[in-house]
Amino acid sequence: MKKDMRITYPLWQMGAIMILMAVVLMTGFSSNPFEDGVIKFFTDGQGKLDVLKGILVLIFVVYFLVFFLRVAQHNKRMPKHKINLFSWKPQEYMEDDELFQEVTKRATKKVYTYFVWTIPFLAGLSMGFQSGTIGTVMGLLLLSMGQYFIYYKEIKKYTGADE
Repeated sequence: MKKDMRITYPLWQMGAIMILMAVVLMTGFSSNPFEDGVIKFFTDGQGKLDVLKGILVLIFVVYFLVFFLRVAQHNKRMPKHKINLFSWKPQEYMEDDELFQEVTKRATKKVYTYFVWTIPFLAGLSMGFQSGTIGTVMGLLLLSMGQYFIYYKEIKKYTGADE
């Protein structure tokens, strides 16, 4: 199990989501800056904000290049358990044997339970606080981050013992 990227795959997803959240925040700040307060201070000068957005996009691109390189290394090292980035099936599912099928089933069940409770909660918050587009997108990204965190935590319980 050591060095199996299918285990750390949710961490990669969470990293991409964090970078994407920063890009969304920068985009939101630049398109709808507040008139007073911290945000105006932060966006003082559109040129600085454009530089920050450019740096974030560059970080995002470099992150995905490193990710694609790691996937290629994984596929070369583990040809029986290749990661197909263009598959509809989530790559973190491990169904090698009955134990992993059961572990994947348990993790998926916990994620499903998480969504049953958090999606209505997020919808209520979005409507109640009029969070706008950026707030709603940030909420959805946080939900996605929570999903990967729960999945990783559950899978790690069973695979962490032999590392």
